[in-house]
Amino acid sequence: MTYPQQALPREFRMAGGGFGRIAAPWIAALVFFTLIMLVLGSVVGGIAGGIIAAVVGDAILLGILYSKYNRLRQGTVVQFSEHGVQLSDHLGFHMSLLWQDIDAIGPVATQMGDPRSVGVRGGAQVSVGAVHSLGLIGWGHRIVPPNAPRWMRELLATAPRHPVDGRQQVAIPLGGIDPNWTQGPMGQWVLLYRPDLFGRQAS
Repeated sequence: MTYPQQALPREFRMAGGGFGRIAAPWIAALVFFTLIMLVLGSVVGGIAGGIIAAVVGDAILLGILYSKYNRLRQGTVVQFSEHGVQLSDHLGFHMSLLWQDIDAIGPVATQMGDPRSVGVRGGAQVSVGAVHSLGLIGWGHRIVPPNAPRWMRELLATAPRHPVDGRQQVAIPLGGIDPNWTQGPMGQWVLLYRPDLFGRQAS
């Protein structure tokens, strides 16, 4: 749908049906957890006990993930204006980019869990991957809430900084809000203020 400029929506929230994209990075950890529960349950209750333990454990873990997804979906907001783009979420994170400071449309990796590997020493190791989407990348500002986990603070601290003014590189994952954002009203905002970005998407 194409909107006239004065009727363009300014605020966007995550659409439903995106749980699979959020859960995908946890698949390896879920499989590892299933095997652990199967073994532990089998020790106590045999094969049947192991299967029950694995099913119950997976159901609990998936329930936790779905609850996390619902909070993310309800609390994440992207706002567009004549000045730029900003994203905020229910945890207190805030990112903003001015139009003139956006360098590219490109891939954005959003880490949903601690990326450090867990598992058996010398054996199987698993980690939580990132959710990949297409978004806006540039030099902007980021507010990290004081209760953010340590691994997240350490990861964000590694972001490149502008060589002149020290601003961090910020990536706003518009694809996490709408995988087809380039074809919708968010794409229209970019076409209105930075049409050049569509001609030089980062790889």
